[in-house]
Amino acid sequence: MRKTAIALLTLGLVAYVGTASAANIFTESFSYPDGGLVAVSGGNWLNFSGAAVDVQVVSGKAVGGGPTNPANDDHRLFAAQPTDVTTYACFTATISDPGAAPKPIYFAMLKDAGTSIFVSRVYFLPQTGGGFTFGISHSSTSATVGVTPWTTPLAYGVPYNIVISYDPVNKSSTLWVNPASQASPSVTDVNAAAAAVGVAGFGLRQSNAAATLPASPPYVGTGDPVWTVDDLGVGTTFADACGGVTPTHESSWGRLKTLYR
Repeated sequence: MRKTAIALLTLGLVAYVGTASAANIFTESFSYPDGGLVAVSGGNWLNFSGAAVDVQVVSGKAVGGGPTNPANDDHRLFAAQPTDVTTYACFTATISDPGAAPKPIYFAMLKDAGTSIFVSRVYFLPQTGGGFTFGISHSSTSATVGVTPWTTPLAYGVPYNIVISYDPVNKSSTLWVNPASQASPSVTDVNAAAAAVGVAGFGLRQSNAAATLPASPPYVGTGDPVWTVDDLGVGTTFADACGGVTPTHESSWGRLKTLYR
C-alpha cells in the first residue's frame, strides 16, 4: 500500500506540473548540525518571537513545542508575494504523544515579515475519541472565528505529509494530509473579513497556550505535544512547493520529492 501511495503521488505531481507555471520560493531539508535552529542555519532562519528555548535541529529535523514556555518562534523569510497570488507550503510533520488529549495549538504557518500577522495556521487538535487531528485557520481565531479540522483522526508518532495553501483573493486557506495530488481530499477554512496579506515567510511556533476558539465544537485538552517538521518547500503552485526539496532523510515523502525533482 505504501508503494502504491508513493506511485500515485508521483503521477499526480508529474501530471500537475505539466499544466502549471511554477515558482519554487525556497526548499529546506534542515540538514544542519544539531543545535538551535537560528544558530546553526547560517542565517536562513531568524527568531521573531521569544527569547528562551529555540527550535532545535535534531538529526536533521526541526523539533519544538512541548511544555516549555515561553519558547522561541522562528521564521524563514522570502520576497513578499503579491496579494493576488496563492502561496503553498509542503512539509512532513510528526506529533508526539503528550500522554493526554492535546491542547489546540498552531505550530506552523505562513506569515508576513513581521511578528504578528499569521495566515494558514496549522494546528494539532484533540479528538473526542482519543488521538488528534490537524486543522487549519485562514487567519487569527477568536470566540467567534474558528478552525477547520482535518476529517479523520490521526496517530501520534507517524509522519504525515502536509500541504497548505493561502489564497488572498478568495480569503481561504486549504489543508491536505497525505495527498496524492492537488485534487486529493482537502479541507478549506474561509474568513471573508480577513485582509489580504503579502506572504513573506514560513514560521515555526512553540507554545503551550491553547488557541482561543469558539465553544463548539469543544477542543479540550491538557497535553503539550512535541512536533517535528522536515522536508519543507514553499512555492506558488502545489507541485512546485512539494517537488522542490532534495532531502537528506529517508522517508516516502522525501524519496518521492527526490524523484520528482
